[in-house]
Amino acid sequence: MRRISPLTAVFLTVFFDILSFGSVIPDVQLRAEHLVKDWGSIGGVSLIPYTGLLIGFTIALYSIAQFAMAPYLGRLSDHAGRRRVLIITCSLAVVSSAMYAYTSHLAIMWISRILLGMAGANLGVAQAYIADVTTPEERSKSMGILGLAFGLGFMFGPPFGVWLLHLGNDSPFWLGWGSAILAAINLLFIIFFLPEPDVQRAPPSGRTNRIEQIKVAFGTPELRLLLTLFFVANFAFTNLESTYYLVGEFVYKISKAETTIVLVVVGIIAAVVQGGLIRMLIPKFGERNLIKAGYILQTPAIAAIPFVMPWWPVILGAIVLGTGSGISQPSLNGLISQAAPKEMQGGVFGVTQSLGAFARILGPILANWMFQIQTWLPYIVAGVLMLGPTVMAWFLPEPKEQEGDSVDPNSTEVTS
Repeated sequence: MRRISPLTAVFLTVFFDILSFGSVIPDVQLRAEHLVKDWGSIGGVSLIPYTGLLIGFTIALYSIAQFAMAPYLGRLSDHAGRRRVLIITCSLAVVSSAMYAYTSHLAIMWISRILLGMAGANLGVAQAYIADVTTPEERSKSMGILGLAFGLGFMFGPPFGVWLLHLGNDSPFWLGWGSAILAAINLLFIIFFLPEPDVQRAPPSGRTNRIEQIKVAFGTPELRLLLTLFFVANFAFTNLESTYYLVGEFVYKISKAETTIVLVVVGIIAAVVQGGLIRMLIPKFGERNLIKAGYILQTPAIAAIPFVMPWWPVILGAIVLGTGSGISQPSLNGLISQAAPKEMQGGVFGVTQSLGAFARILGPILANWMFQIQTWLPYIVAGVLMLGPTVMAWFLPEPKEQEGDSVDPNSTEVTS
């Protein structure tokens, strides 16, 4: 019988997941722009005036697929088991990444993005896994483990992708297969080492419909405010995510590798905060205060991005942004988990991920359209939008105590 800590196992699973996903980030925005120009026209209608919208649509396809799949996978994992669902989604990630290696047409990239989005719908399952193996009191702090995995994945993923692009003379071949190998390593790790939480599974029900799951989640008053805050904050943040490499090229006049340095700084700071500091901060300040502080830090940091020049002002902004994200995200996830009924953890986190995906559907399309109008416009709009979650955070409920046992997060017994 293999012995491994469940929290360590899910940390490594999410880390490899994000490492594989993050490796293609430096390439998607600019390659999509080039593929739109190569396509030229459809039926005599030039695509060039719609370049921004098509770039945004290409990025958003990932989130469209994620939005469609997340609640279904979350609820499925509630009764079929977290491990089985993670195996399925990681298999899709291998196929998607391998397909990206042969991206010579925008349509191929679209199919790859859809498959990757379906695979990426497993974050809600990972969050539910954390809820399974922790007590309500420890949940927010343990959610920081996912944040640490995210931070490290985004720290090493984009530089790895830039290196693969350099290796292949900017061809997607090495990038796609390199990402596929990472996804395959993750799949093998899940198969051989990820334990299935030893908790009673909910019986199968008809609640796998996305709309029904969202209705159920929003029917809970505590969850309604938390999920609304989550959606608005994610919608604002995607303005940065979907245009930052364009800012690097057209505003900062720096290379992909140099732009990646900024994202690595954000990842390092977020990893440090979520991997260690959050466990000390939550008992002292509480989730609500950390969410408030996190959004207060993020709002000006996002709005200032197109108005500062490399390097120190940009790095300082990245540090502030990483700190704000690092303290707010695990705190919010912890409150959502505590507000959700125990038997609906997977379903509720599926809804949460689906709302985040929907925000990332609208965000890239609108942000890239605004970027074509003025390079600073997406960031000013994002800063204004972040004021909403900052105000909403003052009305968050107190953490809710839940009854029932959870698996000891330091347990070493593994079921496979």
